[in-house]
Amino acid sequence: MRRVSQAEAQTAEAASPGGGMHAVRETIESIVIAFVLAFLFRTFEAEAFVIPTGSMSPSLQGQHKDVDCTECGYRFRVSASSEGEDNIRMFAELQRRGGSLHGRQDLMNQISGNEVVAGMCPMCRQTMAFRTDLPAGVPSYVNQEDLEKHTSYPGDRILVNKYCYLYNDPLRWDVVVFKYPGNGEMNYIKRLVGLPGETVQIYQGDIFTRPEGEQQDFRIERKPADKVRVMLQPVHDTDYDSAELYQAGWPLRWSASSGWQVEANVGDQTVDQKFTVESADVADGVAWLRYQHLPPSENDWAIVRAFAKTGEHQGQSKAELLKDARPQLIRDFNSYNASRLRREIFRSGWEMPPRNLGMHWVSDLAVECDVEVEKAAGELVLDLVESGKHFRCTIDLKTGEAKLGIDGLDSYGPVGATTVKSAGDYRLVFANVDDQLLLWVDDELVDFGDSTYEVEELFSKRDEMIPRTSEEDAGDLSPVGVGARGTSLVITRLQVFRDIYYGAIDWHDANKASDYKPVHIATELADGTRVPSLRSVKQLFVEPGSWARFSTRQRRDFEVEEGQLFVLGDNSPASSDCRLWTAGNGRDGSRPGGPYFDRRLLIGKAVFVFWPHSWGGIPGLQKLPGFPNFGDMRIVR
Repeated sequence: MRRVSQAEAQTAEAASPGGGMHAVRETIESIVIAFVLAFLFRTFEAEAFVIPTGSMSPSLQGQHKDVDCTECGYRFRVSASSEGEDNIRMFAELQRRGGSLHGRQDLMNQISGNEVVAGMCPMCRQTMAFRTDLPAGVPSYVNQEDLEKHTSYPGDRILVNKYCYLYNDPLRWDVVVFKYPGNGEMNYIKRLVGLPGETVQIYQGDIFTRPEGEQQDFRIERKPADKVRVMLQPVHDTDYDSAELYQAGWPLRWSASSGWQVEANVGDQTVDQKFTVESADVADGVAWLRYQHLPPSENDWAIVRAFAKTGEHQGQSKAELLKDARPQLIRDFNSYNASRLRREIFRSGWEMPPRNLGMHWVSDLAVECDVEVEKAAGELVLDLVESGKHFRCTIDLKTGEAKLGIDGLDSYGPVGATTVKSAGDYRLVFANVDDQLLLWVDDELVDFGDSTYEVEELFSKRDEMIPRTSEEDAGDLSPVGVGARGTSLVITRLQVFRDIYYGAIDWHDANKASDYKPVHIATELADGTRVPSLRSVKQLFVEPGSWARFSTRQRRDFEVEEGQLFVLGDNSPASSDCRLWTAGNGRDGSRPGGPYFDRRLLIGKAVFVFWPHSWGGIPGLQKLPGFPNFGDMRIVR
């Protein structure tokens, strides 16, 4: 279950064999939290909750392990929900049980089997082992580091405003806490996407609505700009390109056309990159940096680590390694879901299952760049590709004027004023999300007026939005670009992000990993085109000949009656939300009435993440008991 609980996380730690420093930290935190809450209760009605599961990751974390990647140094979190409630119950049973040695051993094996022993870094994609006592069959090249010190931490502690909805209706995209309709003792936390009196449709990862009972077309629901920014999920960051991958011959993900100079300096863990262009003047008008999605596979890492030890690619040439370095489509990968349990490794081996790597193509993207403008002349161009169409923002570096444009849509050209009109350092973020283009300069949103667009003006219908590529234009296989024309720039960091993808499933297909036809089954399209079966999921994201399968993505409609609300989890592949609720079909004997919850079950709005545990510590003390991580304190959006 994906639910919010006030006490379970603390019970878990009391029952688990951690003790010591961990217990001291919890005691100190409890005392401090008591004082904080006493003050808050005097100012407004609020309540504290702990999130044990990851249905809202990465916006809000459930029970998890904190990890610093041993290859690239990237900080990420991995789900540890399996070490939560079931283990609490079994620990308690183990303490009570006398009985046979066999019975006690069986419980101990179950507890051990639930242990999260590995996870995958979202940047360099190494599968990293958190323990050294792993089952037989774990490859010798795998980085194994005893991270028992990285215990399972309770989820985010949040404050919930229980007053705000007494006199005001909840708004779409609010993060709300409510009583689960199948069990009044369970508190859930989700994002509100459907309001009373409308039909909600999930399609191509987005949310559409129309008034209930009407036959008009569905319209896309666009997230406000502040929601877009905080809900973006990381895909790649040049600050975390692995030195070991690069030295073995694995290509960097950003490549440059003529006009750009690229410096790549190898450090202990990462490759420090700097991109410089001087008075960019090239034949085609724009000098481009372009991103290709090149995450290495488990087999690629085996070859890379063999090269690091022996100087050879396991008897293969560098060309043989690079044959697998093929650009692929960006998926809905979430490192929180890419965990491995001890029992899973014992039963099915080391390699990460395909569904843990993301099963959907995500076309709503964003790019962030740290740029130094050396010459306040010419233009800086930001480019995002969706379904083969280029969506661009062109900034005149002399006047600061930014103009938006879309290939094939001459009538679209919103203009806004920016501060990028003199030499200096700037941080730019450009996003194409929910059929709207957005630009931030130094964290300030640029006002373009109406920057939305209609998909039907680009394609005859939304169903035609599938990935595209050609010999002339890499299209969705090179979906992000930064260009320069007639100017001098230095870029020191480039990041790629993706939007949340909501899977179009319901309780009928709750166990499906994707919302398109399974890859191992041949299918026929509406126009009679036959789509052959595929050997693997990866083939779908790499081979353009298989992309017609994306046109089989299904729609799911949900009716929301008056007095009802419809919610989804940000971590769509791992969220037990309204999509999966149906009368008489709840889990654990619970029986929700259908894909909704009644407004009377609404508790309040999540407003703040408070007192997150420390990450790191001081020399000689890995975790500083009771000391909060101020950087992780944040308003919930």
